[in-house]
Amino acid sequence: MSSVPAVGSIAVVLIDLQRSFTRGLWAACVGETKANHIRQCFTRCANLLVKLQKDVPVLLSRCPVGGYDLDWAEELEEVVSAKMYPSVLKYDTNILDAAGFTEWLGKVMRSGVSTLVVGGCTTTSCVRVSSSQIQRYFSNKGLQVVVDLSLCGARDSNYVPRCQACMDKYMMYGMDSTCDMCVTPGVPAVSPVDQAAEDMKKSGVQVVQQFDWTPFLEE
Repeated sequence: MSSVPAVGSIAVVLIDLQRSFTRGLWAACVGETKANHIRQCFTRCANLLVKLQKDVPVLLSRCPVGGYDLDWAEELEEVVSAKMYPSVLKYDTNILDAAGFTEWLGKVMRSGVSTLVVGGCTTTSCVRVSSSQIQRYFSNKGLQVVVDLSLCGARDSNYVPRCQACMDKYMMYGMDSTCDMCVTPGVPAVSPVDQAAEDMKKSGVQVVQQFDWTPFLEE
């Protein structure tokens, strides 16, 4: 970002920091060895929460994968239990549909929050949809959504560039595959994570590699 928001003007939303995405039901479906980026993102989220000033509003979400599997990821259990952050249950990719979220956001905005920093899981799905929808519905009320990519994660294969044909298959049918064209010199290729970042930017979301947290950390 070109300028750092004023102290007291930010809030944080971290999406679906659940064990399901690293060692649970979701990870079992895609393979735990394919969730390294998500585990790394959860560790960075935990490190941030440990140091974050107490007066920065934080909200967490969880998604009942398969109807359950709601436990916090091991990387975050201790800090989440200690801090007792408010949380909401989301049943789809859009956190605006989660009961209690808009009320929480309205409350923190009335307290002076104008920047909402979003991270979590997964970059290509819930982070992309939720951040874009929040920006779309609250920008006219003075809110700027910022996605901190260092606090976001997706399955490892979603960081691999692919050609347009393979990207279309991924976006339309969820087919997670690549072909020879994906690595052919001169053929444009983009990863699903990079595509998600571009989609968020088109919605007005500010997407940064790492947000400047310095003013908001305990000394």
